[in-house]
Amino acid sequence: MMIHSLAIPDIKLITPDSFQDFRGSTSVLFDAETASELNFKIAQVNQGYSISSYTLRGLHYQATPYAQAKLISCLHGTIFNVAVDLRKTSPTFGKYAAELLSASNGKLMYIPKGFAHGYLTLEPDTLMQWCTDTDFFGPAAHCLKWNDPDVSIQWPLGNHCPILSEKDENGSYLRDLSKL
Repeated sequence: MMIHSLAIPDIKLITPDSFQDFRGSTSVLFDAETASELNFKIAQVNQGYSISSYTLRGLHYQATPYAQAKLISCLHGTIFNVAVDLRKTSPTFGKYAAELLSASNGKLMYIPKGFAHGYLTLEPDTLMQWCTDTDFFGPAAHCLKWNDPDVSIQWPLGNHCPILSEKDENGSYLRDLSKL
């Protein structure tokens, strides 16, 4: 298993070892050693299924003290996975890191507490999974605007318009965040 930092050093990309033969492959996606290295304990496992390409979900986060660390993977299809640093004292506040996660590349992204998370599906029938270190707490759940000009995420939309929920369309701007 290989772990390396992305553009924001606290965000980690995990590339599991894959063992292949004529039947297919097997992989250990996450183990106790990696969990210890990341100081991550799984409390909840969630899945999101999107029918269409260009479905954009996020950028979601939970305010302190209910902030969540997440471990993201894509089980079917491909996603453009994004994490935005919302830690006000961080030198990378307002910056983002992104990576393609897919069933074929088998990569996972670890996002620590203090980040907003979102993803864009790049194929129809995409199934992604995220594990969190704490349970979901609705009153602490918030959404950062997916196209906030102060963050300037370069979503790979081409000429397509994203498919958004009302909540995601009406997210808050980074400049309006009062606290986490």
